Amino acid sequence: MGLSARQLSSVITEISSDLTGGMIRKIYQPSRQTILFEIEKNRKRHLLLFSAHPQFSRCHLILNKIEGPKTPPNFCQLLRARLRHKRIDSIKQWNEDRILHISAKWPNDDQISATFVAELTGMTSNFFLLDNKETILGFLKIPPPSRNQAQGQLYHAPSFKISGKLKEAPVHPSNDGPYPLNQAIETLYGRLEKQEDETRKKKEILTQIERSIRQCKKKEVRLQSRYTEAQKSIQYQRYGEFLKSRLHEIKPGTTQLMVDHRFSGTNTNAIETVVQLDPDLSPVENMNRFFKRYKKGQSTLINLTPLIENNHKRLKQLETERKQWLDNTNIDFPSLPSNPLYVKPNRGKTPKGPPVYLSSNDLHIIVGRSRHENEEITFGMARGNDLWLHARGVSGSHVLIQLAGRKEAPYPTLLDAAQLALHFSQYKKEGRGEVMYTYKKYVKRPKNGKAGSVICSQEKTIYLEINTNRLNKILENRLKTHQK
Repeated sequence: MGLSARQLSSVITEISSDLTGGMIRKIYQPSRQTILFEIEKNRKRHLLLFSAHPQFSRCHLILNKIEGPKTPPNFCQLLRARLRHKRIDSIKQWNEDRILHISAKWPNDDQISATFVAELTGMTSNFFLLDNKETILGFLKIPPPSRNQAQGQLYHAPSFKISGKLKEAPVHPSNDGPYPLNQAIETLYGRLEKQEDETRKKKEILTQIERSIRQCKKKEVRLQSRYTEAQKSIQYQRYGEFLKSRLHEIKPGTTQLMVDHRFSGTNTNAIETVVQLDPDLSPVENMNRFFKRYKKGQSTLINLTPLIENNHKRLKQLETERKQWLDNTNIDFPSLPSNPLYVKPNRGKTPKGPPVYLSSNDLHIIVGRSRHENEEITFGMARGNDLWLHARGVSGSHVLIQLAGRKEAPYPTLLDAAQLALHFSQYKKEGRGEVMYTYKKYVKRPKNGKAGSVICSQEKTIYLEINTNRLNKILENRLKTHQK
C-alpha cells in the first residue's frame, strides 16, 4: 500500500519550493531499500526519505534522522560521489506516474550533472542514478530483463500504466506543522512498518521455536532408543554369573552356551537361551567380557537419565513459549527480554592456517592438522635451520619449531614441541612414545609422494610420556594468528 500518483503529486507540491535550490549535504542508506537525503537550504535542514519497499514505496520528509551502517553500500557510495554538495535544480513527477526525477548541479554551474530517479511503483520499485546524458550510472536493484536496462545504457522509464485500481493509503493530513501531509505519511508508514517488522520477527521466532522443537523430538527418540538398548545390559550380568558358576565345565573353543533362566530366577517364558561365546577367548575372558558390557550399559543408563530429563524440560518449555507467541498478537518487542534460545551465536572467524603455540621460551611452535597443513608447514613455512618433529612410526602431525636465528632449540621448547607431536598422533591413546626431530633442511619430499609424506635424515629421537600439566599449559598458549 504505497503512495498513489495523486498523493505523490501532493507531496511534491508541499515540499518542492522549500527543497529546490537546497544543497545535498549528506546521503544515507539506513536499510536495504531506503535512501535518505539530508538537504540544507537557508540554514534549515530537511530529511527527504525514499523507500523502495514492495508494499510501502513512498517519498516524504521525516523529522528525525535514521542512522545508516558504518560502511555504506555500493549504491549509497555512488550517490555520495555524484550528488553530495550539489544543489537540487528541480523535483518533478514523470508523466503523472509514481516516478520522481530529482536533478542536481554544482552551485556555480548551469548544466545538470546528475539525476536521481525514484521509481515508487510498488513491487517493481527501484532507484537509478543518471548522468547529464541520462546514461545509467547505477541502480539500487538489478532491473528485470524485460526492462533491458543496464549500467552504461540510456535510461528508459517503465511503460505508463493507469493506476486506477491502486488503493490509496489512508493518509489524513492535520493542520499542525509546516508539512501536514508529509507528517501524516511519516506517522502512517512508521506504524505500518513497525507492525510489519513485528510480524516478521514473530514469524522468525516461531520458525526457530518449531525448528528447536523438531530437534528436541529427534533427540528424544535417539536418547530413548539408547536408553532401551542400555536396559538390556542386565542380561549380560546374568550371562556372566552363569559362566562364573560353570567355568570348570566350559571347554576352550566353545562357541555357544545354553543359559538356564531358572538359575538366575528371571521371570521369562523361555527356560533356556543360547548365548554366543568368542572361541578365541578363554571362559574367564568371555565371562569378563559379559561383565564389562554390563557395567558399560549401567554407566550409559546413569549418563542418559539427566540428558533425557533435560531434553524433556526443554521441549516443554519450547511448546509453552510457542503457545504464548501464537496467542499473543500485540507484542511490545522492545520490552521483551532477549531469549538465548533464539539468539544466533556470534561466532568469531576461525583463524586460517595451522595453529601456532607459544613455547616456554617464547618461540613459535606450529602444528599441522591435516596432510595439506603438514605440507604447508614443512615445505612452505619452515626454513632450513628450523627444527622439525614427528612421532616415530605412526601417523601424526608435523610439528615445527621456528628458531628465529638460533642455532638450536632450548630444551624446554623441545619438550613442549615433543608433547604436541605425541598429543597429535596415534600415540595419544597410549600416552607415551618416540618422537624424532631434525632440522628442516634434512627433510625431503619423496618422489611422486602424497601431500604430507616426507623422507628425513640425521634425525634424533626422544622417548617421553605425555605430561598433562605441560601439555595443557602449551595448549592454552595458542596464538590467534601467525605472522610468517
